[in-house]
Amino acid sequence: MQIRYLILFFISIMLTNLNCKNAKNETPGKGVSFALNEYRKKTIDSIHYAIELEIPSQKIQAIEGKQLITFNLKSLDSALVMDFSTDSAHVHAVKSAGKEISYDFINEHIVIKTDQLVKGKNEIEIIFTAGDLSLNRNEEYLYTLFVPDRASTCFPLFDQPNLKASYSLTLKTPKHWEAVSNGILKEKTSTGDQNIYHFEKTKPISSYLFAFAVGKFFKTEKIVDNRAMTMYYRETDSVKVKRNSDEVFNLHAKSLTWLEDYTAIKYPFGKFDFVLIPSFQYGGMEHPGSIFYNESSLFLDENAPINRKLARASVIAHESAHMWFGDLVTMDWFNDVWLKEVFANFMAAKIVHPSFPEINHDLRFLLAHYPGAYEVDRSSGTNPILQKLGNLKNAGTLYGGIIYQKAPIVMRQLEKKIGENLMRESLREYLKSFSFSNAKWDDLIGIIDNKSPEDITTWSNVWVKTPGMPEYEFVGNKDEIQIQQKKDSLSGRIWQQPVVTIWKEMFAQGSIRINLNNKPQNVRKPDLPAMVFPNSNGQGYGYFKMDSVSEDYFLKNYNSAKDTMLIDPVFRGAMLVNIWEGFLRGDGAAPEHFISILIDILPKENNALISDNLLGNLQTTWWTFLTESQRSQYQEKIEKVLWTLLETTTDKGMKNSYFRVFKNIAMTDDGLSKVESLWNEKLKVKDLILSEDDKITLAYELILKQKGDGKAIFEKQLNDTKNPDRKSRMKFVIPALSPDQNVRDAFFESLKRPENREHEAWVLEALGYLHHPLRAKNANKYLKPSLDLLQEVQLTGDIFFPQRWLSATFSGHSDLESANIASSFLKANPDYPYYLKNKILQSTDMLDRAVKLKK
Repeated sequence: MQIRYLILFFISIMLTNLNCKNAKNETPGKGVSFALNEYRKKTIDSIHYAIELEIPSQKIQAIEGKQLITFNLKSLDSALVMDFSTDSAHVHAVKSAGKEISYDFINEHIVIKTDQLVKGKNEIEIIFTAGDLSLNRNEEYLYTLFVPDRASTCFPLFDQPNLKASYSLTLKTPKHWEAVSNGILKEKTSTGDQNIYHFEKTKPISSYLFAFAVGKFFKTEKIVDNRAMTMYYRETDSVKVKRNSDEVFNLHAKSLTWLEDYTAIKYPFGKFDFVLIPSFQYGGMEHPGSIFYNESSLFLDENAPINRKLARASVIAHESAHMWFGDLVTMDWFNDVWLKEVFANFMAAKIVHPSFPEINHDLRFLLAHYPGAYEVDRSSGTNPILQKLGNLKNAGTLYGGIIYQKAPIVMRQLEKKIGENLMRESLREYLKSFSFSNAKWDDLIGIIDNKSPEDITTWSNVWVKTPGMPEYEFVGNKDEIQIQQKKDSLSGRIWQQPVVTIWKEMFAQGSIRINLNNKPQNVRKPDLPAMVFPNSNGQGYGYFKMDSVSEDYFLKNYNSAKDTMLIDPVFRGAMLVNIWEGFLRGDGAAPEHFISILIDILPKENNALISDNLLGNLQTTWWTFLTESQRSQYQEKIEKVLWTLLETTTDKGMKNSYFRVFKNIAMTDDGLSKVESLWNEKLKVKDLILSEDDKITLAYELILKQKGDGKAIFEKQLNDTKNPDRKSRMKFVIPALSPDQNVRDAFFESLKRPENREHEAWVLEALGYLHHPLRAKNANKYLKPSLDLLQEVQLTGDIFFPQRWLSATFSGHSDLESANIASSFLKANPDYPYYLKNKILQSTDMLDRAVKLKK
């Protein structure tokens, strides 16, 4: 098996080398091919961009720019290809030594022939109109988001991660606008109705990490532990800002100090600012010197659950870790994008955990990563952690659950395999060796392999370079019970990993740790038939099928103090993950029985992390796997259970969790009356504090479920909403909630225009209501057009948008007609792009399973 992988690997290297040789004289296609990437990496270095942009006050006005690009050219055997993903009309002049030179504009590239260049130092001046695609322009502010290859949609450059460059930026903005970028602010001047911001030259960074934001921002400056930081934000609720501000600064300072100690490298990028942006597409983005965050992730509501506080600390630690892992050392090509993400997560966990001693972090890791990773890995659209990438224009499709959920599991296994000290030693060498440069996963594996007696390369080839997940089953009789890996989809593949299993007999119980391979191994030789609880510490990865006797015992005695293993929250979490996997694969209870199980055990659970997991599974089962008649059967019971838990829990965070699920599920007259009374403040629940966002979603539920006069509800909520950004979002979303089918149809039609998809968070929220299970039958007609739009969505949207577009579109559907639309689309498009095909298969996997389980 390993020989086969090596043969394929060497063939791919040979083909790559051939492509690189041919890249010199070929007409460039759209995007950045791997061949072009490799050729430019070998022939260009010492790049500096001096960029000047004039930002008008009106969103509809163009942004004019000019830049001076300085670089060293090692060879004159091919034309120079620069990336500018707009059209030729955006280029006004190309100059060298002050004189205009000839150029061609081909497939979104500026191509300059060798007779206009010199070997050695070159200076090219370009006057241009900036492209808007990645400028995220609003009436009062704009911000850039250039990951993975979107810098070229704004200005001309060499847009690939292994051509690091320094940037000097000048921004001319409206008079009362703030501006922030990667570099230190060198000078701010004012003239007429403009501010002019001059930023100092940055350290070498990859193009996707260059960033700036301008607009009407508030700002707070602070010095924490002798480190100056500035926070820019839009939130108008001064009480909320004051409540959160100190903690946000302190979390950043703590993260940076910890990382300096762990890596033995001081913070590499000088100044440290961060910008909080409403409806930002991600939790955060790691621009060195100017991190961007989703504002709601950092400014938490009062009585935020511990999970939200932990998530805030984690995202801050994650983005701070990127300053070293991703920014200081960057992947050579975007197929290794997972590497920066996994180390940011890996470091964040180490940074954050000691500050939350009340949290069981093994349990949180289990519930935060395994279900999400399984969601992709169980689908027919799964992919390896390390994926192939032929052109940078497809890099955004690499992101997903495998990178963010599975990769951290694999990295934790690696650290356990080699030990914490060796991991830290190897990472320090990795960072030191490749500082301000680029590296590959195999570079790190080589460092570790040289230090460890383990065969890390063979282990990596399976876990990192092949897709899917192992499946395990228990076999045996009264004499012995064995665990074995089921026959794998790839011949001879062995998923090496240790797994702990608890066995239980009538008068005894115990546990055994097994290093799994592809051979059956004994768990226990019992005198009497035993129950077996596989992967009992939740650290093994795969599908561990449970037998019905063991599963029944676990559920009937759930969280019972009479059995010590049942009061261990990690054990409970691990078994619930096993049972959920079994349910989704058709190996467990039927949906109508399974919802009854969830309703029964939810009040018995006292751990907030597990309760949140149960609530998530309950909502998925409720809306996806139950028929309308089955929901009617359980409607009163589930509302009663949730409302009782909402009223009686003393955990203020869980009170908010129960509230959110109750308003989502409520359908009876009594339930909707409670939702209405919470919204108009006629009903108060002790310690339940509703934010402006909560009030908006309550209004949406009332409009969706036609409780009261929808128009009047919307107008009242719009008047009551103080924040202007939330008002704008409401105005966008409300047509998707309309009871009038024609209005909803017109709204969907509007999404076919790229300019109406600019606010991606707004679009996703609206799609969730447009395709809500209560509206799903009338929304089936949107499915095929949504699939038809997917390639355009990928080209015009940010990295997570294609997957989220699909998820928001299909998550409300669970019938055969919907499943057939998706499968027919794929059959009708056999040559559909591989990465996007996988996204469709991933997003419709739950739909397909629902159809099967409903039969």
